[in-house]
Amino acid sequence: MESELKVKIKRSFLDNYHRPLHLHPEFIQFEDKDLINNGFTTFKSSEIKDFRCGVNWFQYYFVFGREYEFHIRNLSDEVLKIKFNSYFGIKKREQHKLYTSIIDSLWNLYFNNQVNDFLKEFETGESFYIGDVVVNPKGIIIKVSKLTKLEKIQIPWDDLRFKLYRTYFSVYSKNNPTQINRGYSYKEDWNTFVLHNVIKIILSNKKINND
Repeated sequence: MESELKVKIKRSFLDNYHRPLHLHPEFIQFEDKDLINNGFTTFKSSEIKDFRCGVNWFQYYFVFGREYEFHIRNLSDEVLKIKFNSYFGIKKREQHKLYTSIIDSLWNLYFNNQVNDFLKEFETGESFYIGDVVVNPKGIIIKVSKLTKLEKIQIPWDDLRFKLYRTYFSVYSKNNPTQINRGYSYKEDWNTFVLHNVIKIILSNKKINND
C-alpha cells in the first residue's frame, strides 16, 4: 500500500532551517524557497515526468563529505531540487538513511506506477521514450559514440543484455558488446531506475536470460 513520507531537510551547514518535504500519493511538496508568503514548490503526481539522484563525494586525500541530491522534473520541465549533506562523518548514517527512504518513497509512490504504465504501452505495441532511449516492439534504440558524433542503433530484444553497477546501469549487444553499448548514470541521466526496470521485466517476460 502506498504511504506518504514527511521529513525535514537541512540543506547545509549554512542553512540552519529544517525544510519540510512531503511525499504524498497525490503530490510532492518541498519548501525550497526563502519566501515569506510561499516558499513551497508543489508537483501533482500526475505532473511528475522523471527523476535522477545520486551522491557527490568531496575529498582531499580522503573523503570528507557527501552531498545527496535529487532532481524531480514535471511535464513542464520544471525541476524540483532536493539536496542535503554530511561532512566529516557527522550524521553520516542518518543522512544515508534519509537518502534511501526518499528513494524508496519516490519509487513506491510515483515511479513504480510509471513502469507499469510503460509495460502496458509495450503490450499494445506502442513505442515510447525513457530518457533518450526509445523502447519499441523490436528492441531499444540507443545513441552510441562513433568518433565525432552519436549514432542511433537499435538492439533487438534477443540481443539485448544489461549490467548493474553501483552508480550506473549499462545496456549492450550480446553479439557485439565492445561496439554497441551505453551506460546510464542514476545521478546524471533522467529515469535510469525506470529504464532498468522496464528492460528487466520485458526481457524476463520474453524468457530471455540476461547472461
